[in-house]
Amino acid sequence: MDSVVEPPKVVRRRLVDEIRRFRRSVLIEAGGGLGKTQLLEQLIAADGGVLIRLARDQPADHATLVAELKATTGSRSALADIATARQCLTKSVGCGMLAVDNVEMLTDDAAEWLAELTRCGGSLRVLISSRVLPDPLAALEFQGDAERFNTQDLLFDEMESDTLARLQLGDEDGQRLGPMLHSLSGGWVALLQIMVRRLMRSADRMASATMLVQNSDLIRQLIDHYAADLDHRDRLLMAQVAAFPQVNDRLMAHLGEPGLLRRLLGAGIPFAVGADGWSRLCQEARNSLTATAPLDPDLARRGAPLLVSHRAEAAAATLLVESGLAEDAAELLGSLPTSGINRIPPAEFVSLVASLGRVAESSPRVLMHLARAHRNLGQLAEEREVIDWAFRVTRRHSDELALEVEGELLIQRARLRDSEGLSRVVELLDSGVPEGSRAHASLLEALGMFLALTPDGGTLRRAEDAMRQAAITWGKLAEAARATEARRNLATHVLAASGRTKQGAALLNRLALSSETEIDRMLCLVAEARLQALSGESDRSLEMLEEATSLADLLGIDWVPGHAAWTRMIIAANRGDGSMTLRELAIATAHLGQLINDGGGLLFLCEAADACAMVGAQGSSNRLLEEARDHRVEDPTLVTMTEAFLGARQGEPQAGAALQQMLEAGDIPPGARWKAELLTGYVHDVAGRTASAGASLVAAFDRSAGLGVPDLPERREKRLVDVLRAGLPHGPVTTGSASGDQFEVRVLGEFRIARGRSALVGPGRAEQLVKYLVLTGGSARDEFMAEQMWPGAARGVGQRRLKNVLTRVRQSYPGLVVRSGSTLSLASCVVDLHQFDELAQAAVTARGDDELRSARAALDAFAGPLLPDDVDDEFVDVRREAVRRRSLGLIDVVLVAALRDGDLGEAVRLLERSMALDPYDQERPLRVTQALIADGRLSEAGALASRVLAAAEELGVPPAVEWQGLSADHPALGSVAPSGQLAAGYADELVHGSTPRGQIGRLQ
Repeated sequence: MDSVVEPPKVVRRRLVDEIRRFRRSVLIEAGGGLGKTQLLEQLIAADGGVLIRLARDQPADHATLVAELKATTGSRSALADIATARQCLTKSVGCGMLAVDNVEMLTDDAAEWLAELTRCGGSLRVLISSRVLPDPLAALEFQGDAERFNTQDLLFDEMESDTLARLQLGDEDGQRLGPMLHSLSGGWVALLQIMVRRLMRSADRMASATMLVQNSDLIRQLIDHYAADLDHRDRLLMAQVAAFPQVNDRLMAHLGEPGLLRRLLGAGIPFAVGADGWSRLCQEARNSLTATAPLDPDLARRGAPLLVSHRAEAAAATLLVESGLAEDAAELLGSLPTSGINRIPPAEFVSLVASLGRVAESSPRVLMHLARAHRNLGQLAEEREVIDWAFRVTRRHSDELALEVEGELLIQRARLRDSEGLSRVVELLDSGVPEGSRAHASLLEALGMFLALTPDGGTLRRAEDAMRQAAITWGKLAEAARATEARRNLATHVLAASGRTKQGAALLNRLALSSETEIDRMLCLVAEARLQALSGESDRSLEMLEEATSLADLLGIDWVPGHAAWTRMIIAANRGDGSMTLRELAIATAHLGQLINDGGGLLFLCEAADACAMVGAQGSSNRLLEEARDHRVEDPTLVTMTEAFLGARQGEPQAGAALQQMLEAGDIPPGARWKAELLTGYVHDVAGRTASAGASLVAAFDRSAGLGVPDLPERREKRLVDVLRAGLPHGPVTTGSASGDQFEVRVLGEFRIARGRSALVGPGRAEQLVKYLVLTGGSARDEFMAEQMWPGAARGVGQRRLKNVLTRVRQSYPGLVVRSGSTLSLASCVVDLHQFDELAQAAVTARGDDELRSARAALDAFAGPLLPDDVDDEFVDVRREAVRRRSLGLIDVVLVAALRDGDLGEAVRLLERSMALDPYDQERPLRVTQALIADGRLSEAGALASRVLAAAEELGVPPAVEWQGLSADHPALGSVAPSGQLAAGYADELVHGSTPRGQIGRLQ
């Protein structure tokens, strides 16, 4: 046959650039015919340096190596010691590298000398190439002195194969035959070159190419060429080793053949050593060898567990399948944790399961893994089909596996917004599912998903607790990937619905950094980028989308570009960039695939319609809204809200009224309420109702501040904010105490009426009337006041009672309440609530440093909760919640600045105030704790963490899982990890919605 010929003259630019990116010396280890020498020659030619090629026909000892170095560099120095050699070689190499080829020929002393030179090289970088690296040189990688090159990259890619064919066969034949030659050779350089040489000598190249396709003897002959010097036993074992998708020395030793892999590599058998340390045989060579001798099933059974222990799950299952052990492969895959499955590219896993045949259809756990792979690929219809099949397989059983499968089915129903599934989740949880089991974790996750569909605060709180508990349970079950998935769903479904997009993005960021697999990191990046965009961030979001898209391309997932375009569309609309908005809309529509027809498709249509309306693309907005209306049955409230948003942008009075009605009914998710307030304000502004428009603007900023993003309206709706701000009064707010005999009414922190230095006390109904007048802004119609004080009473009865109360007011607080016709008003007086409202509004209209000063002034005027003793008064409760939300928003403005400026003293003081107002919150304490840790104040951080966790336990809710990460990263904090157990009775509260103790007044 043809001898192994000189390397083809194809420029390996991608590999040269890859080596240039290494900062240390580089190790290349691979079998024969992969173009190692060619790569070294091209690198030295491009960058300069020195190339030493050791002869492959005799060993090279220390003296021989030094002689080669002296001859090549022209050095006259003895190079006897490392320091002298390093100095001389650094001068000769210059900016390039010292490249040494065929180092498998070095004797032990020579290899040790070269390793020492590499370790002490300073600015000298050494490129070491070998079929088998001697031990001293291989150790350089683990000692941190060199980096291993992924020699699987040495295989020609399609473009390089095409270039070679064109260079040696001419453009016309090369273009026709290049793809076929690449497919036949798999990019194995030596095999490709021999094929091309044969075609060069042929008069009918197409006929000769057909012969190559039909006859695989050429591959076998080339392998025989490399294996010629192996002994008979190694040649027999070579076919068995070839059946393993990947091998290493430890695997060979485990199979009872230590040193076999090194002998095969040394002979030149085309194993390529990847960056992960595994050696893989060129696929074409593998196919040829396995065709001659099927793998012994006993070897497969012995080798598979070791592959799994090295996180090579796909290789282990493939090995078993190819050995005819499909049942063993199914059992192996079914026993793997989700993280093991996620390490396998989803398309590869789908193909692997298909190779199991009917065996897979009877394995529910394999089917559940398959469903997740389909979902990761965006194949949602296939996912549903597989889950349904798994459910049919297990539904006849009442064991835990059947409950777990049904839990997964219910999670999917929640994604499709099938609210009727909630009753089934409750039924199953009530049936006594063992706590801490996989079925229990799955059902808790389904519960959280279903509860997240309801936008009221209490339900979302329970959804958050259920998801956190599911994550903790999955973690205890050693299912790290499922715990990550539950936390990811917590961020994307629950925290996003609550409007806490920044908190959700921070959680996703931590998950991405700690992800064990590329697919988990990709999913976290995609989700975090979206939440960042919804928080008004852009630059960081765009960076994450770029990385996520690259990972998706690597994993063969094609829906991510569409989702990335969806997020970029939101960013473009936030910026007011119409052309970019429409461009990204087109990309998203073209790439989202099945998502368009899935539960997430309606959300995309509604968000896209609103984005187009924001940038004035009314035609596109109307078209998208019509498409959304076709899917109204999936989520009627979302479509109705979007219709109202779009109508309000046009200034339609009925749209403003609809938004106000939805806000009052609690139909708008917390994360969208700030926008509803803002658009309602715009409708008021268009109608000339400036005061109402200003009040709506203040309410919008209050809502956004309560979400932890005080400037969210400016980030996402700057044009509307500027329009409404223009109509607000500007200038300093006057505050002060009552003077002379002027009345002073306090309702913050306490109820007190004073005149001058004297405190005045009246009967209960008289106090109630004054309180209600304060809450209505100082005046109200008597009919309204009577209705509020005596709800349900006949009209005449309420008016007569009010008349009696007015008499008592005049006796207790003479001159404080004035009646003019049917209107009741407070006389000129100082009211702390009204002063606080004015200061808070000033903080909304201020910008830059003025905003911070105004927020501090408003907080100074906030003496405590509104009428804290009136706990059962619904009229007071509503206003108390608004005041509480506004004060938390002001705290957030100042807290962000304090943390930014490193003023931890002020941050802790603000945190104390926020914790009194919002005892359930864990996001602010987390931020302050992290800042204390960063400042080295571990004792204070530990005390704060312990306090928050104790409060969570007292309130009966699971603490945020992020505390556990803090404890693990900073042992000096002490034990602050959550217990992972629900307080007694809280599981029932999660399911049935009873209010946990201490939750009255909880803001979402």
